[in-house]
Amino acid sequence: MAARTIEEHEAELTELRGRIQEIDTEYAGEALPDEIRGEWDEKNLEIEAKGELIEELRARTDRVSALSGQPENREAGATFHTARPGVVTGEDIYDLSTVRSNYSNPHEAKREIRDRALRAVETATFPIFQKKRGLKVNREDCQTHIEGLIERTQEQTPGEVGRLILSTGSPVYRRAFGKQLVGQSLTGEEQRALSLGALTGGQAVPFTLDPTIIPTSNSVVNPARALARIETISGSNTWNGVSSGAITASRVAEATAATDNTPTMAAPTATVTKAHAFVPFGIEVGQDWGALEAEMGRLFQDSKDDEEATAFVTGAGTTVNPQGFVTGTTNTVAAATGLTITAANLYALEAALPPRFRPNEQFVAQRGVYNVVRSIDTGGGAALWLYLAEGLVTQAPNPGNTGATLLGRGAWEASAMAATITNTAKIMIVGDFSYFLIVDRIGMTIELIPHLFGAAQGNLPTGQRGLYAYWRNTSKVLSASAFVALTGTT
Repeated sequence: MAARTIEEHEAELTELRGRIQEIDTEYAGEALPDEIRGEWDEKNLEIEAKGELIEELRARTDRVSALSGQPENREAGATFHTARPGVVTGEDIYDLSTVRSNYSNPHEAKREIRDRALRAVETATFPIFQKKRGLKVNREDCQTHIEGLIERTQEQTPGEVGRLILSTGSPVYRRAFGKQLVGQSLTGEEQRALSLGALTGGQAVPFTLDPTIIPTSNSVVNPARALARIETISGSNTWNGVSSGAITASRVAEATAATDNTPTMAAPTATVTKAHAFVPFGIEVGQDWGALEAEMGRLFQDSKDDEEATAFVTGAGTTVNPQGFVTGTTNTVAAATGLTITAANLYALEAALPPRFRPNEQFVAQRGVYNVVRSIDTGGGAALWLYLAEGLVTQAPNPGNTGATLLGRGAWEASAMAATITNTAKIMIVGDFSYFLIVDRIGMTIELIPHLFGAAQGNLPTGQRGLYAYWRNTSKVLSASAFVALTGTT
């Protein structure tokens, strides 16, 4: 048998690791079938044996070089010991095939995936922050957000978010993703990396570009995410929760039997639906992946913000549409007749909100309506606005925050709400927005359209390619009692 080189053994090791990663991806979150478990154990034993053989061959080669008296054939600082098992560094943290599995303790692998994902986030760069100036979120905020996301989902869907970050965050995957978009050929290693990130025919967006993962300031005035209760899911399309009414307590005489104060229990659910965006780009732009990478992240984020500004505020809540908080608010207070607003209307609006929701109440309206309210109290006698003289500041300090308070509570601006006072229109909402739910399913998928054709040019190529991206989320009001709307009256 012909002698085999170290490179040939390393190629076999790469193939073995690839098969392990394929199995892990295919059966993510599930127990392995018996026949697959047998293959898993066999491949892992082969990986260990192959790794030990490669280390031995390397050590022998180094030793021979050292004894030959030719230091130029030896790497500086070469050592002759094998790496500690289970310790991964550098780009090795993205190799899921090296994650240790212990059938007696299945959570060990999930913890290792979590730890690796956190290390990946610490070293990540986010191109969108280099392109889009004026964001209220910086790199450190983004890293903190993703780390919190990993922790929050660790118990619900252990390892899923971490696996997504490791699969799409490696330098090989990002390089392959960019080369695929601009039509360049891929190496075998890059093809395998992309295959592990494939989702329903498309490619998962690298997590540093994924607007379902990274938080950025809105391109439109939309306070929904700043105010709402946000839940993140992965591996399914439905969020399941538990809610209950208030428990009524009472006082009784000594030795009096207790009464049944069990609250009404409910099990709210929310099913995410698909939103999508199409981004065309010129072939010339695509030739410079660095520029396209940052621009793509910005365009996807802006399109997602624009869609959510309407869906989460005024969405109908039927078929595939999320329920916006305006739609889900069914309790109303009528403003003064003549399509106007008085100071008494605002006090009545707050008074209509049940006391249990007032400690966390916030006001939301369109900027034009706030300007009408400001004209009521030019002298400050009604004590409506705390910072009357400063005016309304757009998106400061948070998206949608006017920088002012109304009746001592936060006054938030939603550009999708009614801009003028019309009959029966909900022109202002007050409520506890912890009862407004947004559910995000982690992960954006993207597909490349290689060439676009223009009808005006006789269906000839336009010199453009297209990116078709889609993601899933939804929203709904969990308790209508937590919100009251002010409506216009003729």
